[in-house]
Amino acid sequence: MKRTVFIIMLSVLSVFAYAQKQTFDVVSFTYPKGWQQQKNEAGIQLSITDKKTGVYGIVVITKARASSASANKNFNTDWDKLVKGAVTVATAPSISDMNIETGWSCITGQGNAQDCQSAKNLETLSGKQIDAAHCEWPQQKAHWLDALGTVTNKAMANTILTKIETLEKQSRSNYNLTGCVLKTTFSGNTAATIAGKYPLASYDLNMGCYEYICIKNKIMVNSEYENVFRAYVNRYTGIENAFSFPDEAYYYETPKKYNGQFISLHDFIKMDASKNINNGKGFYQDIPEATVKEGSRSVYMTRHWYFTKPGALLFVPVTRKEYLEALLVYYERENLLIADKIKEIESESSGMMKDPKKYPQLYENGKKNLVIKKAKYPDWQQKIEAKKAIVQKALKENTVAWPAQPAVVKPKAETVSWKRTYGSGSNDEVWVETYNADTKEDAQKTGSFTFSGFWDNKDGATLYRYNPEYFKGAEKNPVKPYMIELTYRYVKTPLGKKLVENFTENFDFDTVRGIL
Repeated sequence: MKRTVFIIMLSVLSVFAYAQKQTFDVVSFTYPKGWQQQKNEAGIQLSITDKKTGVYGIVVITKARASSASANKNFNTDWDKLVKGAVTVATAPSISDMNIETGWSCITGQGNAQDCQSAKNLETLSGKQIDAAHCEWPQQKAHWLDALGTVTNKAMANTILTKIETLEKQSRSNYNLTGCVLKTTFSGNTAATIAGKYPLASYDLNMGCYEYICIKNKIMVNSEYENVFRAYVNRYTGIENAFSFPDEAYYYETPKKYNGQFISLHDFIKMDASKNINNGKGFYQDIPEATVKEGSRSVYMTRHWYFTKPGALLFVPVTRKEYLEALLVYYERENLLIADKIKEIESESSGMMKDPKKYPQLYENGKKNLVIKKAKYPDWQQKIEAKKAIVQKALKENTVAWPAQPAVVKPKAETVSWKRTYGSGSNDEVWVETYNADTKEDAQKTGSFTFSGFWDNKDGATLYRYNPEYFKGAEKNPVKPYMIELTYRYVKTPLGKKLVENFTENFDFDTVRGIL
């Protein structure tokens, strides 16, 4: 078994000052001063650009890897991945044997980049795809799904993502790809707890559209992309928790003891009904295309398709009773949080006030610190008790039907700030901030999450939560697909519009539903 090392050089410039000798894997090298170095597990890229002329040089050194193929075959494979993945080559490389050392097969090859006159020339240039199986960086590919743990988990995720990748390829069977190179990568994520108790491992597909660009009359492949197709298995993007929680540690299932689980109020979701998540039909677009200027590359639009298991609801509405009971749990945690903050303030101020005779100014500062910081929490215990009484009354007085209705709340959680006077001086004021308050009056009177009624008749938003019944079995197989989201982000250019419209019209969405 032989080992192969690949070194490529593109338009290397002549430079006469050299830096210190370095070693990467089995290769020792010295690179000229002024060159930039980017290094990862797979290899090293050295580069330099002449800012006046635009001429640039790139050297890529890859890690040695085992190979039973000939040097020529390895060269051709890496030429296709590394060189043709970065530039458009006009001709096949001319290859010659360097004959530098006994026991080594060392060959060199060179080719000319294809000429271009302007970016307009590139729109009709034939495109190509580098799928996940033929990734340019095999060393990185080997670790894409490491976060999923076992070989079995990684194999299942790879199978699912490859199936989605194949469906995307098939959607372009009658599509003439031009102007870009499509490159696909996979990634895995550590398991997250869903619906309070089910561990769910997620994994993603990313297919970027790297457009051809014209630099100094040579065709290159852009290193960044604007149009991109993505698949998310076992997680959704754009679905956010309804409320924010400063000092989040107090709202873990066990206060200040993180285990991936939180109190129920933390996990409630506000969801735009237009996303159609529970029925999985059609797509949701975040920015209407009609509002974007033709040719604009500064605005990214994204279409979302959400898929769930047939015959089951992924999200269920939070009932009024569940919401009010969740508020009572929140009040208990708020009580713990503020009590600890008061203790911290008192301890800090006490330390400053230990020796008034020796440090009189520090003593005065400690007294002031105590008053100012505690002024942010006026009558906090009474306020919490008042909020609890309001909720307990609502639970006790309403009929059986009322608590079972969906909880509809203010559409947007807001932070209310105001100045509070704590002394007689003109500057004796502090800013008080209250999160998740319906009105400023509520915020000043009793603080965060004061219940003043539901918003059914005020264009409110329904709260949802993950349905635990939907995820049964995930504890035995957390990698099994339970939900899938597909997205296509694009810009309003001819290429972007053609790609997203072809996908929308020709992708086999029913087969994705079948995966679930």
